[in-house]
Amino acid sequence: MKIRKSSAMLIGLLTASSVLAACSNNNEPAASNSSPSASAEASPSASPSASPSETAPALQGTINIALSNMSSSVWNTVAQAYMAKNPGVKVTVDNKPAEGYKEWLTAQFAAGTPDADLVINNEVANLAADKKFVDYYPYFDQTNPYTGKPWKDSLDLAAMGINLDGVAAEDHLYNLNFESVQIVWTYNKEIFNKAGITEPPKTFNELTADFEKIKAAGYVPLAIGGDANSMWSGQAGWLVRIYADQYFRDYINISRSQPQDYTYLPEIDDNWKYDLSDPYNDANSNVTKNELRFWKAVQEKVGPFKIAGNPSWAAYAENLKKLFSYTEDGFFGVKEDQAYQLFLTGKAATMMGTPASYWQLPKDFEDETKTGATGGVQPFEYGFFNMPSMEGEGVLAPARTIQIPIGFYGFVAKDAEQNALDMDFMMYLTSPEGYKVYAQAIQDSDDASLSGAPALKDIVLPDEMTKAFADFEPIGNTEGYQTPGNVLSRGIDGYQPSVQDWVGSVQRFFAGDITTEQYLNELQANVDKYLEPNLKQGKKELSDLETPEKRPPERN
Repeated sequence: MKIRKSSAMLIGLLTASSVLAACSNNNEPAASNSSPSASAEASPSASPSASPSETAPALQGTINIALSNMSSSVWNTVAQAYMAKNPGVKVTVDNKPAEGYKEWLTAQFAAGTPDADLVINNEVANLAADKKFVDYYPYFDQTNPYTGKPWKDSLDLAAMGINLDGVAAEDHLYNLNFESVQIVWTYNKEIFNKAGITEPPKTFNELTADFEKIKAAGYVPLAIGGDANSMWSGQAGWLVRIYADQYFRDYINISRSQPQDYTYLPEIDDNWKYDLSDPYNDANSNVTKNELRFWKAVQEKVGPFKIAGNPSWAAYAENLKKLFSYTEDGFFGVKEDQAYQLFLTGKAATMMGTPASYWQLPKDFEDETKTGATGGVQPFEYGFFNMPSMEGEGVLAPARTIQIPIGFYGFVAKDAEQNALDMDFMMYLTSPEGYKVYAQAIQDSDDASLSGAPALKDIVLPDEMTKAFADFEPIGNTEGYQTPGNVLSRGIDGYQPSVQDWVGSVQRFFAGDITTEQYLNELQANVDKYLEPNLKQGKKELSDLETPEKRPPERN
């Protein structure tokens, strides 16, 4: 994989809340414990165990953790264990709710250098472009004092989507993704049985037919948030992007690197062939992409990059509208925690989930704050199924899903000493010793669950976790690539003025106030309007598209 600034950071593509704020350790959309907690105090009973770090100079300083939608109890446990090994370091935990996190983080930088050190930075592409975060790459060759070997040797870089051989001098890695997530459908087996459905659907037509039966039985077929945040970076946005992928897989023939391009890597690209039967054919480890060719195709409206008047875009949009017609009443005003409550209380048959739901649902059935019921609710039997595939005109390949390394753990760039201290903390967390503390804290918590197998070597997970993760069949990944679905289906590339315009447009479309043709004309006009300002936000100009084979100049 040729790592570039946009792909290495996954900035603006992983919206998913972002797989992006919703894809945190607590993958369910309920609000996290966000009240500021006192700095973690080293446990009196904890004592530093023998490790290679004992011969190194004692570390001094403070690390301030301010993550989005993360369990404070879990991170305080990690902080305590780290301070027990490094008594000269104070670690504070002040995690924030997902709602408003991007705005909060942006405001911290607007006021100067933030007090926060460890943050979630996947939704602040402009700050990353301005190099406001620490670059991980220079630290990968350093010895991890908690393992005694180079840090990179403890990281499963392939699972993280990182090929260090393809990293150029101008490339940066501003966040670390050492966990994983797979977006699946979670369903109430009892409701399915009551509606006469004996097995989960495999095709989109089967899904909507099942939804008709569920609706007739008096239940909400799909519980999902429909407010602006969910439509852009949350669960509704996941479906918008995932299903677009089925129609536009041929994008890669246009945006892939050509032999004359500055992005071309012969050892990768000379061997690549277009193959729709391979759900990983366009993975960054299999073929390099030239984002200038991508944007040139957007500008010139070539193939799948043409929205208005494109039958494939029309077929996709009509299916999408049909899918969202099975949501709860008042969909556009529903937040994700409200939709989740519908599922928990047995009023809705399906929701979007991850492997974390396997452990989190039993906890949440008992949680009064999430169920809204005194003493919790009666648990029900639940199960999972993969994305049912759309079929018919314009469909090129079966459905894939979002199955990616996640975390988006970034450190605010400060002085060299603070940056080194921050990296020491991350080396501890990703070591077998540190991750064992982290995983056990998650097991013991009531507000966190692992969303997938970690991309770390030498660690040992509890048997129950290992078995559960093995039950989720991979079907391919749509996330982390510049594709028409990821970059054009919700406005352009996460550029906020464009996203805001799109939310209003898609709401009118789903409500039946405008036709499919009108909706796609509006989306095309949106993309055309904001193409240049979006490029400028990424330090690029329209003139760069005239010579896509050439590396664009560095711009401040």
